[in-house]
Amino acid sequence: MIVYEDDHTNDYKGRDTVAALEEARQMVETILMPPDQTPQQLREEIARKTVRNFRDHINKGFLEYRKSVTEATNFAMTEWTGQGSILVDALDRELLDALGGYGIYSYGMRHPKIIAAVKAQLDRSPQYSQELLDPLRAQLARVIALLTPGKIQYGFFINSGTEAVEGAMKLAKLYTGRKGFISMLKAFHGKTLGSLSLMGKKMFRQPLLPLLEGVRHVPFGDADAVEQALAIAKAVGDEIAAVVAEPVQGEAGAVVPPDEYWPRLREICNHYGVLLIADEVQTGMGRTGEIFGVDHWQVAPDILCLGKALGGGVVPMSAFFSTAKIWECMEPNPFMHTTTTGGNPLACSAALAAITVLLEEDLAGQAKTKGEYVLSQLRQLQERYPGVLADIRGLGLLIGMEFPTDGIGYKVASGLFSRGVLTAGTLTNSKVIRIEPALNVPQEILDEILNRLEDVFKSIEMPKRAEPMNLYSGQVLHVDLTAREIRPESINKEWLKDYIGGWGLAVKYFYEKVDPKTDPLSAANALVIMTGPLCGTLAPTASRTCLVSKSPHTGTIFETNVGGAFGPELKFAGYDGIVITGKAEHPVYLRIEDDKVSLEDAKPCRGKGIFETEQWLAGEMGQGVKSLCIGPSGENLVTYACIGSEAYRQMGRGGAGALFGAKNLKAIACRGTGGVQVADMGVFLGKVTQHKESNLLTDENLWAKNDGTPMLFDVTNEIGIHPTRNYSAGVNPNRHALDAEAINAVKIGDRACASCPLGCGNFTSVNGVQMEGPEYETLCLGGSNCEINDMEQVMRFNRLCDDLGLDTMSAGGTIGLAMELSESGVQDFGLKFGQSEEYLKVITEIANLSSPRGQDLALGVARLAKKYGAPEKAAHSKGLEMPAYDPRGSYGMGLAYATSERGACHLRAFTIFADDPFKLKDMARDVIDGQNSNAAKWSMCFCDFWGSIDTSAMADMLTAGLGRQVSAQDLDKAGERIWNLVRLFNLNAGFTAADDTLSEKITKQALKDGPHDGKVLKEESLEEMKALYYHLRGWDEEGRPSVEKLRELNLQDT
Repeated sequence: MIVYEDDHTNDYKGRDTVAALEEARQMVETILMPPDQTPQQLREEIARKTVRNFRDHINKGFLEYRKSVTEATNFAMTEWTGQGSILVDALDRELLDALGGYGIYSYGMRHPKIIAAVKAQLDRSPQYSQELLDPLRAQLARVIALLTPGKIQYGFFINSGTEAVEGAMKLAKLYTGRKGFISMLKAFHGKTLGSLSLMGKKMFRQPLLPLLEGVRHVPFGDADAVEQALAIAKAVGDEIAAVVAEPVQGEAGAVVPPDEYWPRLREICNHYGVLLIADEVQTGMGRTGEIFGVDHWQVAPDILCLGKALGGGVVPMSAFFSTAKIWECMEPNPFMHTTTTGGNPLACSAALAAITVLLEEDLAGQAKTKGEYVLSQLRQLQERYPGVLADIRGLGLLIGMEFPTDGIGYKVASGLFSRGVLTAGTLTNSKVIRIEPALNVPQEILDEILNRLEDVFKSIEMPKRAEPMNLYSGQVLHVDLTAREIRPESINKEWLKDYIGGWGLAVKYFYEKVDPKTDPLSAANALVIMTGPLCGTLAPTASRTCLVSKSPHTGTIFETNVGGAFGPELKFAGYDGIVITGKAEHPVYLRIEDDKVSLEDAKPCRGKGIFETEQWLAGEMGQGVKSLCIGPSGENLVTYACIGSEAYRQMGRGGAGALFGAKNLKAIACRGTGGVQVADMGVFLGKVTQHKESNLLTDENLWAKNDGTPMLFDVTNEIGIHPTRNYSAGVNPNRHALDAEAINAVKIGDRACASCPLGCGNFTSVNGVQMEGPEYETLCLGGSNCEINDMEQVMRFNRLCDDLGLDTMSAGGTIGLAMELSESGVQDFGLKFGQSEEYLKVITEIANLSSPRGQDLALGVARLAKKYGAPEKAAHSKGLEMPAYDPRGSYGMGLAYATSERGACHLRAFTIFADDPFKLKDMARDVIDGQNSNAAKWSMCFCDFWGSIDTSAMADMLTAGLGRQVSAQDLDKAGERIWNLVRLFNLNAGFTAADDTLSEKITKQALKDGPHDGKVLKEESLEEMKALYYHLRGWDEEGRPSVEKLRELNLQDT
């Protein structure tokens, strides 16, 4: 039950008739007073009172939405009077009208012929008796029947456009006996129940769901989609009554369909026996340069809706009309659809006079001529101010100007208003401003509107698009979510040589942007997303995308990356990276379409999983869009939430999903149409082919192509470092249930990232569970570590984590710990090793924080173990759950985990194949070399499977692409520089040498089973390796880089 705190149903206070009478009388007296005789003091009081009454009795939201109106100088601009195309407010301030009252002022304000007719009828009879026959209504129906296309003959009059659409839907259902409708994406038909069901914009629909059943939406302008929807409906037995469309989508931004669209709709509807409804509420009566919008294509609909212009801008008026055959269903019971005020004598007199004006003054012809003129002038403005005006479109005087961002659109609208021009955006496309003046707008006013528009364009400072460089787009997109500001900036060229791109460049941007003491979940934290220089080229495995920020899970600086095609798409859109700061007021997504970048509403996706969110984004932007998005875990700020891309690819480690959630950023979606420039394409492709064949497609790398990462499942079991039963043992005795052979037995396909010939992604299917994966880490940590030796259950775990947005490594590690805590009697979470029912159930509880158990496990292993007094049972470093290579059997991995900037990480250095995994003096140099090399590799955004190639081959391709020499030594030095810079950030954030350690599970408890049974990586052994590591790094005994080392790496100013 909902309790309304301030709404007491029996709080009866009576009424104030005296005040009501006085205030009503005052306004009536003001109405009767000639406008030019109203005292200035009274006008100012009206302006103040109007704002107050809107705030207290209409809707405070209007005042916030219309700040440019309500905060105009000292007084709000209030409706007062006007004539033709000039509005005059209560204080005699004039506005040139480019809005036309959203189409109601098609014939101008207070057209004398229409006003005269309405005044005369007002003196005769303002309303009808309901029983007698009304001659005006009958005559108006006759006149409209003469004007409409095809066999349209009968009509019904009401007051608003939404009523006309509702009536048309009712008529279609009565005639066909069916209840289904097909409408269009981004359509606008009104906001009452039926018309809202046809609406193609979720922000208006979703809060009121469920609406009418049986409404399907397809893309506007795509006749094939309509035909397919009808074919599917027929195949499954759904009965469709009508297809509903606007001739031109007005509120979507004056979107004009292809010329073949409406004729094809007519053919398709005839073929399937469904009605065709043309919603002409905005386009009808001359607006598009023809009397009706469908006249452009000589199509006769079955039902036609009218409104707006029909009342001549004087009296509200709308109608729906149809053929005699269809109207027969209304005849048996003429009271099936009635109205008390619709089609009243005042409205009919206005409509008859409006049609007279329309035809006598050839307003449709004027709209055509003036519309062509405006479009030609706007195209000239577009050429003079590139980057301000992204697109221009329309028919007649229904014209839309689309801007690269909604922020620029707002600046244009407010700039016009401050210069005395009234216009507004469109309701289902926030980046579009309409030009919709009266059809008889004088040429001199039209020119003045255009002059003032150019003056606004001059005032808008648009950053010039950076010139593309070899391998780089040349610009980074900066997004302030709080201010809703988006600006591309030229990439810092001085940093490219030292930091390359990807991880390194992202670290540098982040280091310069964020105070190390910043709370990771605050608006002050930044997200830096960066591509590599070879991303978007044919260089194999170079398509990854890096993100750098401060981790909410560990408090360290961290990097996480993802494969797939998002990085190349971002490069194709013209950006090397994105820097995101601030926090949005409500869930948004960043929409990137080349130069068109905007923040769009993502509330319809609130609480949705990654799979459904990606489908929604494809519906918004079209198939092929590439995205990064979060699920409920990120929205709920679970600190090991991940970011998903292409369903089964993740930026997994460190909690990047929670950072998106903290900023109310649901997704980034990108489409690009550009390319990547190289110095000499022939030379570059020669190098790419050479290294692909000699270093990648080799016998050494066949495992990646044939088995993918599950091959490592066999390796780690064989050498005894396989995490089993919460890192208690190094071998899984039931390994064959989850090994590479088991994966291949259920494999049905594979998938590769962009420009990769390996295709290591395994598509699998077991008992109806289909997915890409599981990969090695998930098989180990979600499988062996929890003793879930069942492929189907591990796949279910994997799918749930991917959809809800949880890092499978942290989730598997935390669940494994909870199982041990339960079985050892420390805290019973209802989780047991080997039991899958609760194991799967708890994942949703973690993501949604929907139970005390879920809230506990959302802490991760370090904080969960600490909460219940059992730190010795947790496997981690710096709070990050340990990967699937037990360091007790590979001391180099222990040193790599301890010294990693983000905590336990196997992607910084990888020493499991060392000749002697316990030779302490060799480990420091191996780890340093691996860390430096990998820092360069991740800055190039190469995949980890490029493991058989060294930095010399990377430098060779980079040299060919850039057209300048880059050596392997340059890359190695860049890697060392990056490693030292992240070290400086963590030191400044408060981390010390004491944090370069491993948890007690590793340093005090012996590994069981396998070749390393009984092994412990003791603290003294780790400290011995650390001391040598620090020395070789040029750091002091506290792990701080020396002044000499910083100077060597050009970091002295940091």
